[in-house]
This record gives sequence, C-alpha cells and structure tokens, in this order.
Amino acid sequence: MNREYVFWILSYSLLYFFPGAVPHTTLCHAVSGDTVILPCAIKTSEKLNISNYSIYWQINTSVVVHLFYNGKDLLKDQSRRYHNRTRLFLDQLERGNFSLMLSGVEPADEEVYTCISRNKVTKTKDKYKVKLNVSSPDNQSLERNVSPSGQAQDLPNCPGDAKALDILALCSHFLMVLVVWTL
Repeated sequence: MNREYVFWILSYSLLYFFPGAVPHTTLCHAVSGDTVILPCAIKTSEKLNISNYSIYWQINTSVVVHLFYNGKDLLKDQSRRYHNRTRLFLDQLERGNFSLMLSGVEPADEEVYTCISRNKVTKTKDKYKVKLNVSSPDNQSLERNVSPSGQAQDLPNCPGDAKALDILALCSHFLMVLVVWTL
C-alpha cells in the first residue's frame, strides 16, 4: 500500500473518530463595559436531557468562568473575576445552546475561552474555543453583540454557529492531503 492511501485512511479516521481533533476558534469583539455573548452550541435534532450534561466555561485549564453541573449552575468554584457577571441561557440548553453571556466586559476579559460540554451517559465531549477581543468605548466602529432588548445579534464578528468553522478546517485538511498526494 503506498503512502498516499495510508495518509488518506489515517486522515479520514482522525476526522471520523475524533471530530473535535480539528481545533477551531471563534472570534468575538466587545466594547469595554458592554455585554457579550460567547457562542457555544452542539447540533441536536431532539431536546437534550440537560441533567446529563456538564458545561464548563474556562480559561486555560485553571480559571473557571462558569460551571453547569447536574442540571444547575454550580458557581462556588467560579473565579472571583467573573462573579455575578456570567449566565447561561437556561431556557435554550435543551436545544444545545451553551452560549455564555458575559456582562460588564473589561479589558482584562480579553482571553481565549473554552466551552466544554460532556454528556455523562453517552460519554461524548465537545469543545469550542472563543477568542474575545475587547476595545475601548471610544472606538464606535465596532458593532455590539447584544441588542438593547438583550437578544443576541447575528454579527459576522461573533458568529452564533461555530460549526461553520469546521467546514473551513475540513477544506484546509483536504487541501493539505491533495498537496501531499502530488508530492
């Protein structure tokens, strides 16, 4: 078997058995003092039994931004920096929307946030990264991520569907395979 076939088989196996192995990061912008929604969603065709899920929002592996466990918020281990500033959309969790609302955005909030959802019954795990850029209130050219009514807006600088980046990663992966194929 030649190396191209082996490479194809390994590549396909990686994508099929480890769909989270292709990392992607969603980019969001916020103005200091605003409220921003950090997107995180899993695709589902039926309502989720949310008591089977743990939802972790964290920075690196040590800073707990928000934790949802056994059907309720569990904020005793939450970093003080985020105390009373985060919330999940509890009415949308069963539809797979694990997005986090962060209020009172500060320049120190400019970080890469990781959303991890785990299903304790099926043992599945999904992981998404969101890079938050914070600008000063003087910069009026940036659009807000939350409307005055508190509803998320569909903005290109903070997409609500992080899965679209999977397609880009997949296309890049196959382009790499084609380049190797021609060598």
